Amino acid sequence: MKKTELLILGYSSFLKRRVIPAIKKIKNIEYCICSKSNKINLKEKILFKDYDKALSKATASIVYISLINSLHYKYAKKALTKGFNVIVDKPITTSLHETKKLLSIAKKKGLLLSEANLYNYHNVFDKMIRLCEGTKNISHIQSNFNVPLVKNPKKIFNIEGDCVMDMSPYAASIIRLFTDRKIKKLQVFKEYFKKVNAVKVFYILARFKKCTYFGSFGFDREYVSQITFFTKNKIILSPNRIFALPPNKNLSILLKKNNKIKKLIVKKDDCIYNFFNKVIYAFKNKNFKGYYNKLLDDAKIREKINLF
Repeated sequence: MKKTELLILGYSSFLKRRVIPAIKKIKNIEYCICSKSNKINLKEKILFKDYDKALSKATASIVYISLINSLHYKYAKKALTKGFNVIVDKPITTSLHETKKLLSIAKKKGLLLSEANLYNYHNVFDKMIRLCEGTKNISHIQSNFNVPLVKNPKKIFNIEGDCVMDMSPYAASIIRLFTDRKIKKLQVFKEYFKKVNAVKVFYILARFKKCTYFGSFGFDREYVSQITFFTKNKIILSPNRIFALPPNKNLSILLKKNNKIKKLIVKKDDCIYNFFNKVIYAFKNKNFKGYYNKLLDDAKIREKINLF
């Protein structure tokens, strides 16, 4: 069977720790890397040091863009224009207008375009939704994702990587995945870094016909990463680290019903492997419509969040 070739632009620590090991587990895929900050290294498959040169010389079918936020649109557009299928780290762009432009190119050329928003490809979500007896029974969703500050606020501003840019894809995908998507009322509250026009924290409250959603997202806080689903008579609490689950550990869900708490074990799974496996399958079968729809839905919600 012919192998699928993947060109990776960027070589972050997350890519080294999580993405490359997951990709290696997929059969019939070959990859090479373009890294500006690392030397050419055949063993690590770093074959290029210049992004534009890599796009001109690589024989890959798919380009995976794992760069800083401010470069996502630029190189996604270049890759699509050159005829590559494209996967981009979240956020795929920083605006609805840019996302629509990329979608227009992808549709005209019949190319894959997907955002690597990875967390929900873990089997823990199947388990939680079964416990809810389907998304239609969810009456309220609450998410908390807060992380310690690891970058200088000025750098965050310069790379367009503030809390809204970095974390609104999670809020948008929660709305897409677990509600009817028809927002009746939306409120967003933001806190900014001092002296820098970059969002430090944002809160989102969305109301739908039969459900509400509250999300708290923040930088420079004690780490927490959880989603809680409420139904009429149950509360289902996800494992911690739900937005970045480890691939090598069994997890536990907490189910509260009739004032009793039960711990349920979920077998280990790798959301990154699952994501890339599904995307490669879609690429081989030229089945891109679902990915287009996801991008547009999420971009519209993120635009609303940005406007507050």
